[in-house]
Amino acid sequence: KEAVNASATGDFSKMTMVQRIKAIDAVIDESVRQFLIADGGNMEVIDIRDNEPYVDVYIRYLGACSTCSTSTTGTLYAIESTLKQKLYENIRVLPI
Repeated sequence: KEAVNASATGDFSKMTMVQRIKAIDAVIDESVRQFLIADGGNMEVIDIRDNEPYVDVYIRYLGACSTCSTSTTGTLYAIESTLKQKLYENIRVLPI
């Protein structure tokens, strides 16, 4: 399935929480998850919170990602950068 593009569906900052969750999940499924699975890991979105001017996305790493040293550096940066590029510049991704 094709990731939801915020410009096509409306302003991400004005989406309902359900729309935001669906948009974030779609981008993760399209652009991130396959790389985590290839390395024996995965991730799940635990919570999304408005923290003006940011939208904080709380994630949990699963499998090999939960103990990988790059999960809090390079991998986290890649996930956050992808969501910022495809959805909303003020998204922050925070691992739990």
